[in-house]
Amino acid sequence: MAKIVIKVGSNLLVKPNGDIDKSYIIELSRTIAGLKKKGNSCILITSGAKAAGYGKAQKANCEEELYIKQALCAIGQVQLMKLYELAFDMYDEKVAQILINRDDFGHRQRFLNLRNTLIGLNEMGFIPIANENDTVATSEITFGDNDILAAMTAIGWKSDYLFLLSSVDGLMDDQDRLIKVFTKDVVLKKMEKTQWGSGGIETKIRAARAASAAGVRGCICNGRDLSAIERFLAGQNPGTGFEPSKKPASKKAWIGFLSHTKGEIIINNGAKRALMMKKSLLPVGIVDVKGSFEIGDVIDVKTVDGEKIGRGIVNFSSSQTRGIMGYQSSQLTQQLNRSGSTCIVHVDNFWLVPE
Repeated sequence: MAKIVIKVGSNLLVKPNGDIDKSYIIELSRTIAGLKKKGNSCILITSGAKAAGYGKAQKANCEEELYIKQALCAIGQVQLMKLYELAFDMYDEKVAQILINRDDFGHRQRFLNLRNTLIGLNEMGFIPIANENDTVATSEITFGDNDILAAMTAIGWKSDYLFLLSSVDGLMDDQDRLIKVFTKDVVLKKMEKTQWGSGGIETKIRAARAASAAGVRGCICNGRDLSAIERFLAGQNPGTGFEPSKKPASKKAWIGFLSHTKGEIIINNGAKRALMMKKSLLPVGIVDVKGSFEIGDVIDVKTVDGEKIGRGIVNFSSSQTRGIMGYQSSQLTQQLNRSGSTCIVHVDNFWLVPE
């Protein structure tokens, strides 16, 4: 059956007065429990910790300084998980909490550990509930990274579906019509962020597009009507759909969508053609190196015009690459005073930007 990631935001979880909507959490839990009982595997990405913290600490001002927001998130995480545990228990389901930050995806070994934890929880029958680790985050609280977190989780877990639940039916065009299938040339209606939410519709689009490029079918739909999830899985489209591209291999998905890059390699047109033909990147095609990186780091590959071609894991450090760029492979043994790999990025470790 399907692997499903569902993201619910504060605009759905929090009432206008700032209280957590317990009845909504119960209904959301019933929906996810129903999906699991049909054989699906589910991960819930939840917001709401900050709002729950404000309620518990009886704080009314949303414009607190960052360290107070972080403290309130720590308070709110406990309250939020208590509610989820009680709600899922009503439907005989058990939950586990995972607090994640973006570095957990960017670092290859930590990412593999996280993925293995998710696999283990699903094998044991637990429903993972994940949230950004706001107590140590900084800009993440401001920039709405739970949408991005949901997309990164869907990509890393090789999910089949990503649902970004909203308080509207989906994306609307500038004529106030629902966009059934997203394309990059649509003109969108401008929408405002909510009081408790940290991301806007642009963040949701960016998240859904990243997931769809990695082979995950996405949907932005109205979380007030949770039957929309079942209807989308059944082939209907109650919101705005994002059609998936072909799924890349797991390692290439990590390189392309989850890794942190440490620098840039600038290439000529010959090297661009070679990469487009699924060949390795050789020193002869490199014209410049930017930044500082070590062997095994991930770098961006760009043309001299600034076009991003892809990302790859390098076999040479930045200083080594500068020393051999422009050389033919036959000249490398003398230049390096050793034999061995002659490619900067092997084709198996290169992710090509989708056309």
